[in-house]
Amino acid sequence: VVKSWLSLSLLSKCHAVPPSEPGDPERPGGREVAGPDRRWAVAGEGGAQLVPADAGAAATGRLPQSAERHAQLAALFGALMHAERTGRLCKEVVTIPATQQALVAGDYFNAANKALTTVFLGLDHYAWLRAINVLKGEPLPIILKALKVITIAWFVDLVREVVSFMKWNSTAKKDDEAVAKERKDRMWNIVRATAQFVQGLHLSQIRPHSDVVCGSLGVYTAVFAALSFYPKGKGA
Repeated sequence: VVKSWLSLSLLSKCHAVPPSEPGDPERPGGREVAGPDRRWAVAGEGGAQLVPADAGAAATGRLPQSAERHAQLAALFGALMHAERTGRLCKEVVTIPATQQALVAGDYFNAANKALTTVFLGLDHYAWLRAINVLKGEPLPIILKALKVITIAWFVDLVREVVSFMKWNSTAKKDDEAVAKERKDRMWNIVRATAQFVQGLHLSQIRPHSDVVCGSLGVYTAVFAALSFYPKGKGA
């Protein structure tokens, strides 16, 4: 928690909407907004005014307040996104031995998933160090590479769930309550893995589709993960 708040405080300064600065040769009286959303520029001598960043010096009219709120929210959520990365530090201590255990057990799909997740974590740490200016360079290109890697890992997980279900279902002859419950759980695992993969396609820009669909799937997978850790009562 302390690391997350420290990272958030540093990054909120990096992503804050800056005041108007005169003297920009390309945009007199203004400058481009720092942070993850560079579609807006601050212009005007009378104060901070948001205009499209690609509109040039001719764009001096003030945009509606909704555009200003959009830029501020983009800056805030950009800072929160990077702050969340502090919670992923040292998670390789779990994925690296899990990869070895899966190889020994002959579960090669799981081994590939864990190995790709380890690569994702390494790239994510590298992007985090860039985001807090420990290392030079923009974090976004590294973040996109990391998201591509984890999307491939999610696809491997989806294939693993489908293959596992098909093998189990071919031998699950006994039609009782326990078998029906396990079948339901396995099918929901396939739905969860599919949601993760479709979400990853958009986040990584491998196959962009819809922010609404991606966000909805993100909420579903987050709730699914939370419920999997929720203690179940007797008979559940």
